[in-house]
Amino acid sequence: MKMLRIAGLAQVLLLAFALLQGAQGAPFASETGTQAVPLVPPSAQAVYREAVEKLAANDLNGAEQAFQRMLDQHPGNGTALLGLAEIAFKLGQSERAEGYVRQAVGAEPTNAYAQAALGRLLATQRQYDDAEAALLRATQLDQTLVRPRIDLADLYATVLHKPDEAVALYRSVVGLETDHAGAHYALGVTLLRLNEKDQALAALETAALLAPGNPLPHMALAHLAVQAGEPDRGMHSVERALEIQPSLAEALELRGDIRQMKGELEQALSDYAAAIGAQPDRVSALLKQASLHQTMGDKTRAAEAYLAALDIDPNIALAYNNLAWMATEANEELDQAERWAMRAVELGPDVADYHDTLGWVLRARGRLHDAQQALEHAILLDPTSAASFYHLGVVQQELDRPDQAAHAFTKALEIDRTHEAARRALERLGSR
Repeated sequence: MKMLRIAGLAQVLLLAFALLQGAQGAPFASETGTQAVPLVPPSAQAVYREAVEKLAANDLNGAEQAFQRMLDQHPGNGTALLGLAEIAFKLGQSERAEGYVRQAVGAEPTNAYAQAALGRLLATQRQYDDAEAALLRATQLDQTLVRPRIDLADLYATVLHKPDEAVALYRSVVGLETDHAGAHYALGVTLLRLNEKDQALAALETAALLAPGNPLPHMALAHLAVQAGEPDRGMHSVERALEIQPSLAEALELRGDIRQMKGELEQALSDYAAAIGAQPDRVSALLKQASLHQTMGDKTRAAEAYLAALDIDPNIALAYNNLAWMATEANEELDQAERWAMRAVELGPDVADYHDTLGWVLRARGRLHDAQQALEHAILLDPTSAASFYHLGVVQQELDRPDQAAHAFTKALEIDRTHEAARRALERLGSR
């Protein structure tokens, strides 16, 4: 049987980056309205201010008309084109937005804002190398711009797997804007990936102070505490996140993880249920709920949760494996158990536990030679599994091969001296 582990820090960080990126606004957005833009001709300043004011008031029609007037006065003006791109994006007109961005770059190739918008556009299209080049160009053209540095750092921290470069960029942003909470947060998260825990802690605590209404820094601090083996400190941080956003599914699930670490199993189940209530398609919480029910011996609820997870994602090998194991333990639905076990092996051919489960299912169905093959394959994949050696010993014994069975039981005990089932089986063989 393979039980579910609490999500690793790397998985959490990917989620954190996704949330951070999602909070940054329109991927094609210009930086008009957020910083002084020196690329507006003096004769267009008044209409530009009008466009920005209307955009800030979400008067998209009025803003579009103003940016269009600006473009009519100054054909090819990058600021006007980027403003129109932002409006098109807000209206869900992605192709039109892309067209405006590319027009801006073509008309003003040295416009840092246009290069930054192109970089974001290319990143959304998963053209990551080209996105990196455009964002780098933007940072070189204007060394005071924050947004392209954040975007490039996010790209380095996630899909391009260059955390050192990401850290340098986040630090450059903090140097430009010391109160940029998002940069401190992302810096802390990236430092965690580099195992620079003290520096990460300082950056995340700064982010939490700068953004008291954002739960993400507190979530990252909670994960850092859990990683350090300090569940009480982790609980304090996750509770702070939940004060800010009570229905945050990630925080509810993490609180369940911490309570499970502390042995508070019923409370952990309650938290997983709350996380699922807040986000019904949250597969990770469903799997943890199922696994904990299984550990606590409530196989019916465990099966319900595993099946609910499979309704959302039919490719979860762990769920199939554990359903097969529970059915075999109960000696029920063995046909279905074999199908589940085979599906787990199909989805995870290199996972020893799945082959072990399949072997145990086949043994329950009386197919001992097939069971032997599956268990031997499990041992080949993981020669340190006492459980697989024990299971192989049982099958060898039922095949009336006492010497091979004794060898398997002995190996199980060499790996795990506390394996009482293998010890008793070996003693019974010796007494024959």
